[in-house]
Parts: sequence; C-alpha cells; structure tokens
Amino acid sequence: MQDDEEYRRNYTASEYINALYALDNGWTGKGVKVAVLDDGIAAIGELEGQVDRDLSRDFGGIVEDGVLRDRAGGPNTGDATSTHGTPVAAIIAARNDGVGIQGLAPDATLVSLRVDATIDGNRMYGFRLGDAIRYAADSDIPILNMSLARSGENTRNEEMVEAVTYLFQTNRGLLVASAGNESRDNPGNTMDVTDENAQSWLFVVAMAPSQTSYELATYSNRCGAAMDRCVAAVGSNVTHDIDGNLIGFGGTSSAAPQVSALAAMILSKWPQLTGVEAGDVIINTARDIGEEGLDPVYGHGLIDVRAALSPVDPTLSNGKTTSSIANSVMVVGGAFGGGYGPQSIETAMDDVTVLDAYGRDFTGSVSGLVVRPDGRKDRWLRRRMEAQANTGTTGFVTPTLSASLGYTAFETEHRDERGEAVLRGALTHAALALRLDEDTSVVAGYNSGDDVMRDAMGLAPTSDAMFAYSPLASTSLGIARNTGEGRITATLYADRHGDTATNGVTASWSDGSSTLKLGLLDEIGTVFGTPTGAGAMRFGDGATTAFLEGATGFELGRWTLGGYASLSATRLKVGDDTLMTGAGLVTSARFGLTASREALDGLVTFGIAQPLVVLSGDATFTVGDGYDLASRGLTFADRRVDLKGRIRPVLTFGYERSGERSSLQLGAASDIAARDVRAVGTWTITFAGGE
Repeated sequence: MQDDEEYRRNYTASEYINALYALDNGWTGKGVKVAVLDDGIAAIGELEGQVDRDLSRDFGGIVEDGVLRDRAGGPNTGDATSTHGTPVAAIIAARNDGVGIQGLAPDATLVSLRVDATIDGNRMYGFRLGDAIRYAADSDIPILNMSLARSGENTRNEEMVEAVTYLFQTNRGLLVASAGNESRDNPGNTMDVTDENAQSWLFVVAMAPSQTSYELATYSNRCGAAMDRCVAAVGSNVTHDIDGNLIGFGGTSSAAPQVSALAAMILSKWPQLTGVEAGDVIINTARDIGEEGLDPVYGHGLIDVRAALSPVDPTLSNGKTTSSIANSVMVVGGAFGGGYGPQSIETAMDDVTVLDAYGRDFTGSVSGLVVRPDGRKDRWLRRRMEAQANTGTTGFVTPTLSASLGYTAFETEHRDERGEAVLRGALTHAALALRLDEDTSVVAGYNSGDDVMRDAMGLAPTSDAMFAYSPLASTSLGIARNTGEGRITATLYADRHGDTATNGVTASWSDGSSTLKLGLLDEIGTVFGTPTGAGAMRFGDGATTAFLEGATGFELGRWTLGGYASLSATRLKVGDDTLMTGAGLVTSARFGLTASREALDGLVTFGIAQPLVVLSGDATFTVGDGYDLASRGLTFADRRVDLKGRIRPVLTFGYERSGERSSLQLGAASDIAARDVRAVGTWTITFAGGE
C-alpha cells in the first residue's frame, strides 16, 4: 500500500495528477537515470543511494577575471549551497523509507549536473548549461530536468539551441524545462526552440493547488508560443532542504520535477522508448483544462499519471497483421463451449500482450471482449410473451393456390389519444404453395424469430433444420414433386442483413410421416446465425455447414409422438486479420422428441429437445504473449481452444384449450437440472355484441 504518511504529505499535488496509480502498480522509475541541471544535490538521508555520484559532474565553480577555478574544496556535485537542486531532486526520487516524503519516482537514479557558478562575487545559474546537456546526451541519459528558466524571452541563446539539437540527434533525450515565474505569456526559453530541436523540449507551467478547481498559479509563465510542447503540473510540493528538513517548495521549479518523474516512470516500464517518446506520451495523455483543446495558457493540459501509463489506441496482432482493439469484439453462439475450463476461448484471451500507439507493451486480459448472447435473458422472454399475447394466423386455400400467414404485434413508445400503446405489426411466418400440375408445386416461405407458435411458445428449439442452423435463413423458395411413394422437395434459402449474408439449399424426401433432409448452408459474417463480431477479435468470417436431418411421427395408443435429429459438419472461415488463425472441422447435432394427447378438455404436450450443440472441434488463436526488447517487437503463441459445447436438453410442457369464445395457452420449459425454469401463458376472450 503506497497511500501512506509519506505520500500524504504531498497528497493534494499527487492527487491532482493521479500519482498513486503508478506507485500502487510498482512503476517507480527503477533503472532510469534523470539528470538534474541545477546547483547540485546535497547528500541528505532521503537521497542516500539515489544519486550516481560517479556519473555526476560539476560544470561550475568560481569565475574571477574570466577564469574558471574549482570551488573551495574542489569540484563537487552537491553541498550546503545546493539549496535549489536538492528540493527538486527530492520531488523526483526521495526514498520511500517511512521518513519525510517519497518522490514520485522513488527508484529512479539521479545524476547531478551542477551548472551554477560564482562570477565576480555574484551567483549565476545555468553556467555551462550547453556543456552539461551535451554531456548528458553522450552519457545516454534520457531525461534532463531543468528547473531553471531565462528571465528574458526575446533573445536566442545559440549555445542552448545547439546543445538541445545535439541532445535530440544523439539520443532523443527529453529536456523538461520550467516555464518561469514572471507571469509572462511565454516560457523563458521559447526563443531557443527550433524546428530541429523542438521535440526534445517539454515546458512546464505551474498549477495552484486550490483543491477545488484548475487554476494557473499567478506567478507562472504561460505556455504561449511553446504551447505545442507544454504541459501543466502542480507548483506547490513538500520536499527536503539541504539539511533533510521538510519544506514547502513552490514555483515552476517545483512543477517540472513532477513531469520528469512521470517520464522516468514511463521509461522504467517501457525501456524501448526514448525520452522524446516519453514526452510525447505525457503531452498526448494530459488532461485538457482551460479552453478546449490546445491553448496558450495550459498547452496540452495537466499531466495525468494514470492516463500516461495506460494504453493509447492499443492494437491486436496475430503476428502477421495488426489492427486496432477499438470496436473489436468476439461474439460466440450458444452452440459452442460456454467459457469454462482451461481450453476455453476466454482462457485463451487472458494474458494477451498488445502494443499501443507508442509501441508500449501491455499484458492483460481481453476476455471481456468475448460476448456470448443469451437468448433466455429476461428481455427476450418479455418479448416472446408480448408476441404470444398478440399472435394470430390467417390464410386461404384454392384448388391451385394456398397460403398461410402468421403475425404478431409489439408495443411502441407512442401512445394514442386514450393513452394506450400504439402497436407495431410484425410478420412471424408465411407459406405459399402454387400448384403447377397434379404432382408439382412451387413453395415459398418465411420464418421469423418471433414465430412463437412453431416452437412451443418460444421455449423449445424449432424443428426446422435450416432455421435452427441459421435463423437468418428466413426466406425460402422451392419446388416439390410427388412421387409414387412420397414427396421430393428442393429448396433455396437466402437472406441478407447489413454485412451478413446467408445462402443455403436443402433436398428432402417425405412419405407423409417421415422426412429425410440434406442441407448445405453458407454464411458470411455469422456462424450458426450469430454475428461473429468485429475487428481482430471476431469469431472468423463465417462458416460453411453440411447437415443431415431425419424426422418422423407416429401414433402410440392415445399419444401422438414426433421426433427429429440432425448431425452436421462445419468449416469455419478464418480471416487473415483475426486472432483466430486456424480451425478444425466442427461437428454438431440437435434433437427433439414430443408426445401429445387430448386431456383436460385440451391438448397436452410434453417434450425434450437439445438445441444445436457442438460435439467436437477446436480452433487456434495466435496472440501476443510477451515483448522482446532486443527486437522491439511482440512474441507470439498459438493457443488451442476446445469448441465443444455442453449437452443441456430442455424439458417442455404445453397445454392448449380452445372454446367458442376463449382460448387458453400455457407453456413451460426447464433445463434438466431445473436451474432455469420459465413459463408463459395467454388467455384470450372474444366478446360478441348483442343484436
């Protein structure tokens, strides 16, 4: 737990920038060097072991009559006069040791590059600053904190321009610079920014820690002309002085080390990045405050540690192609395994490594992008009850033409003048038969998901094979011919919904009581009627299924029995850009058995039905499983998943009784374990007017 007393001494400043997120996740700047361009870093307890004194350098000293001499006692990178650099350094990397304060990046390594001098008795900051920056570049130090700013903004310092350009060209280092404390419109070093070195600059303005709003500190310079390379941080922090005592420390000098610490966190987690790239992350994840978008006061806005350490536009890759994770989803139909066991799709989607827009690797679970629609949800059941309550049929028969039509109605959000809901009609099923001659007929049909009468009031699977394999195959056209012993029918199915398409053909033979059917179904964008999803996560690009179905019915005493069963083989279509990179043959089956008889002045029906379920099959998903720093790319693993579903028969009960003026219909269904029991019922009364 990092929310301790040390953290809370800077609670307001840290909470403004969501700093606790990094500390709680262990992103503490470990292994990253941060150069502090200042008046040195004193040797205090909170910084013991935090400063690399061997790499540190003293570029200043005492200048008299134009001659630079060592300080009294010789060159040093921190002493009793390091009153500015020491508190800056503590904000970045003070130890988390239960004493004083902890830095935002307490495991970062500090390098003291001392750039102060006494010239003819006067203290000067920024002495040989260009030499210090070049040294940092040559030493491959990625982050340089410069809590110093020139007081003038109208003249260019050519030495500074060349030094920062060298930094950019040598190691793409980042110079985090205080904007200055003169309430000016531009940072003090604005004139030193050129096209050649702009990416290595990151200016910092100071926020006042009001705790209730976002306000620029009155003393702070604004981002102004450098707003494209400028962010805000909090200008008041508790830190340590040269004696190790706690002090309040304010100004843009206090804000800049917050940004340097964040850059160290980023590079600690992602050492493949450069300092410039860390700065780009900070800029593009800053919280927009002030005027909308980039503005001359706050630039890109207030730094946000959580956002900077979170993925930005992450992408998924199968090792061959890469695509955005945004709007990516996998939709898996109910026939497949239900997300359990070590070989499930959800398990395969755990511990997946992705890259974001900055080439940063993130490992986590994307199983939340796997969706399994449940047709038994309450909203679905309410719709079926509404459909059942408003259902009806009509039709006609002539010697050459017969037709039947099923319909229902649903409430809309509109109301009539009496306040009652306006209904919207919907077609549930239709059938048309045109007799061409004594033995030949043309047949056409339509089935809808709201055809509640054909599937035991919506509680049992349909017995229509093509409709069961793909409810989207709703429109059919065929030709039927009587033979000496039965009837042969050939039927074409087709439908299109948006980007999905379904085409199929069946050939069947029937002798009146039994039917044998062969079918071939081709789907684009769906598998067994379920859309596959979107983006790299999608469950393939469709499927081709061949199936064989048999159905029969007969009388057994007072009971009428009927049953069906089908077996199928499916080839999933694998997209080049999906995580699913391979799939074996998928076999599936379905069956149903019903028994009905007259009883209780009506018709009672009992049934058992197994919806379509996958019996065997597997698929391979290729996902990122790590990051190789040497090649700066993902490593990949093939993960095999078992697509086999669970056999869960559904028990059904139905009762229908019709009178002259009323009709009662009841339906109930339950799985074998009675964990999911559902029932619907309707009672319709017709009132006849008197004469």
